[in-house]
Amino acid sequence: MRALFIRFKDCEGPGILEPILRENGWMINFFNAYDTRVQLLPESHLHYQLIVLLGGPQSVIDPNMDSFFKPYYSLVESILATPKKKLVGICLGSQIIAKTLGATVSVGEKGPEVGFSSLKIKDLSSPVFSGINSQEVQAFHLHEDVFSIPQGSKHLLEGSFYPNQMFSYEDHIFALQTHLEPTSSMLQVWMDVHKEFIAKGKGDFSDMYKKQSEMELSARTLFRNILTI
Repeated sequence: MRALFIRFKDCEGPGILEPILRENGWMINFFNAYDTRVQLLPESHLHYQLIVLLGGPQSVIDPNMDSFFKPYYSLVESILATPKKKLVGICLGSQIIAKTLGATVSVGEKGPEVGFSSLKIKDLSSPVFSGINSQEVQAFHLHEDVFSIPQGSKHLLEGSFYPNQMFSYEDHIFALQTHLEPTSSMLQVWMDVHKEFIAKGKGDFSDMYKKQSEMELSARTLFRNILTI
């Protein structure tokens, strides 16, 4: 089994997803979308069973970025037509998926959502949450753009600051506005790299490493479930 991670910024990597895949024998490749010297293969969906679109500072709202995002919209469309393939989008990746599915992506009216918060599980009977014995999961936020839930999708996680935090489409495409994947070391880097953006919000960064550990526990279960659905 082969997985492709598409990075839109060098510090926004797979986090806990990488060891989950490797422990199950997956081969992993990376594509750096921020490197304009390279181009994504149009048939990437034919070579990988799982593709993950990660986060980044770019915005699908910016009309000047349309040509940059075009290969990734096409990739989502190709996976839509290939039900046996899995696609996961995180933060920016989720917005690429949402826009391709016809949803609205816009700047959040409340400004940036940053830091930790608990998210409500909308349907505990969903196989995505099998083994999670709680109505909520801990999550980390680092975004300002938000999406509506696309028609035909299942709304899976709901937040109090911005409600639309995760959806699935036909059980093989999963979009997470929030971050569940970062390790403690990733958060350390983000606190420095994204410090100016973080300063624009009013998020909770208390007990950061304790909350990361709590988040990772449920996130590992959630991501493992996505792989087996």
